[in-house]
Amino acid sequence: MNLRCDKYASLSHNSNPHPAHNQKEYLQTILHVNGSHSTNDLSVQLDFVAGSYPVRLVKNLQALRKNSRFCDVKISVQNKLFTAHRVVLSASCPYFYAMFNNGLVEDVKDVIQLHSISSNIFQIILEFIYTGNIQISRHNAQELIVAADMLQLMDLVNECVDFFKQELDISNAVGIYRFADVHHFTDLAKFALLFIQNNFPQICLEEEFLELPKKYVIELLSSEYLRVDSESQVFQCAIQWIHYKVEERRSFVFEILYNIRMALLAASYIEQAIETCDDGSVKLALRSIWRDMFLKKGNLSPLVVQPRLRAKKYIFVIGGSKRESVSTWAKSCECTFETVEKFDTFKKSWSKVSSMGIGRILPGVTTLNGKIFVVGGEQESQILANGERYDPEIDKWTPIDSMVTPRCEFGLAALHGYLYAIGGWVGDDIGGTIERYNPILDEWKLYGDLPEPRFSMGVVSYEGLIYIVGGCTHTNRHHSSLSSYNPITGEWETLAPMLVPRSQMGVAILDNHLYVVGGTNKQHEVLHSVEKYSFYKNKWYEVPPMFVGRSSPAVAAVDGLLYVIGGDQTQDVNFYRAQITMSSVEQFDPATGIWKECPSLPDSRSEAGAVVV
Repeated sequence: MNLRCDKYASLSHNSNPHPAHNQKEYLQTILHVNGSHSTNDLSVQLDFVAGSYPVRLVKNLQALRKNSRFCDVKISVQNKLFTAHRVVLSASCPYFYAMFNNGLVEDVKDVIQLHSISSNIFQIILEFIYTGNIQISRHNAQELIVAADMLQLMDLVNECVDFFKQELDISNAVGIYRFADVHHFTDLAKFALLFIQNNFPQICLEEEFLELPKKYVIELLSSEYLRVDSESQVFQCAIQWIHYKVEERRSFVFEILYNIRMALLAASYIEQAIETCDDGSVKLALRSIWRDMFLKKGNLSPLVVQPRLRAKKYIFVIGGSKRESVSTWAKSCECTFETVEKFDTFKKSWSKVSSMGIGRILPGVTTLNGKIFVVGGEQESQILANGERYDPEIDKWTPIDSMVTPRCEFGLAALHGYLYAIGGWVGDDIGGTIERYNPILDEWKLYGDLPEPRFSMGVVSYEGLIYIVGGCTHTNRHHSSLSSYNPITGEWETLAPMLVPRSQMGVAILDNHLYVVGGTNKQHEVLHSVEKYSFYKNKWYEVPPMFVGRSSPAVAAVDGLLYVIGGDQTQDVNFYRAQITMSSVEQFDPATGIWKECPSLPDSRSEAGAVVV
């Protein structure tokens, strides 16, 4: 009861009742308490809030029901009778309201039969209807939520859903998901499915997963949202499920494994599965899939695939250069990197993987089918045409066919299963040609020409087109232009120019926007500025600047965040200005517009490439 209610209750419940001739005096007392000094206004209104009244009413109704007082209906559940009041049932439960308010035969019957519910569960529900109190446990939760849903008691359904969410763990998530899906508890099903996706490698070891019907297994294996370290984990889960009841599941092998992104697997995983398989039919099916992949037919498994959207992602920073001042007198540390640094975006930590065959400055770097391709670049003033392919599954580099033309500071993009090498610095001039690489044939061929030779630009692919932004041409050292290229039709389109002309910048795509980061401008300044382009609106927007200016940084987008890694900054050294490499890393969150510092590179590095796998 609130303070005002207490105050007025003490006046109106005095042990000495007010006689009629004292009512005016009593009213004046109340008005005085309210701050009013008028004794003539008898229309004053009092707000009386009795906090205990609803509780007392509910308690009295429950007592009346238990004593069968004023009850006008009996509910028969499994031959057990429960007495109740029609008005209470109708006021609290839509199911009973419809039953007693629509002229149905139950409206006049003394005994109502309820089916599809146990007497024990109805007893609990009836207590809830009359008191609002309930005890949910592992023993009654499933029956309770189904019965509450049938009776349209949504408050109780929501309480049960919250209970299941709190109880969810590795051992029961699959069972709760199946239960929620069958009974159409959409919110609970989504919650359980997200839990399964986030913990998929562990849940696959549970018997609940191995008992799943094919329908659910295909649903999970085809999901973009499995949070796994690599596709090999999904492959192993599928194989385990098949072998768990191999006699009845051997006929599903092709249907199940079609949902595995086999092109992302190292051949050794499939070979091992074949060697350890005891079932002849499954072994034959696995051999057929392996042969289909080896011959690059793509009949049994797609040849061009991407990692799942929520697969555990790593940023690989590849090649580049190091230039650091190590003393006051003109001494410096310089090197070209063949090493590769890997950043775990979950743990926020750096580690090394196998190095490339040779060091490369300003190479073309991209990904295709879960493999990393590094092509061209510069080493010891020599411009390169050769390339390498890295398989993250086995941590191994393999040579690929060389480009037709040696290139550095060029663009490399993957689209429609091919690689496109665009422009760049070629020998002693600016390149204006485009080459295309066929990974199945391991072959480069000249494919077309740029409208104008260009190098040091940003190049990305997005929804069937290749975009080229900024950079240098024969006529302009720092471009602001943006254009798109359709490699199928050969058509070019000029789009809205950048806000700031620049070259030597980093680029990445995040949330349907092209981000352009840092670089240098016409005054040879290293830029802090960042801008983004909306593909849908053909418009550029300013983005909050980085903490420090960077030219030639490595840039990558993953899990809704933008990472800017290393680069060059200008530093005064021995009375002149030089470009010194950086090790710092920044992370930008578009949702908040905030930059944060991340763990630095083990070594300062610029002119490197960055990709996400």
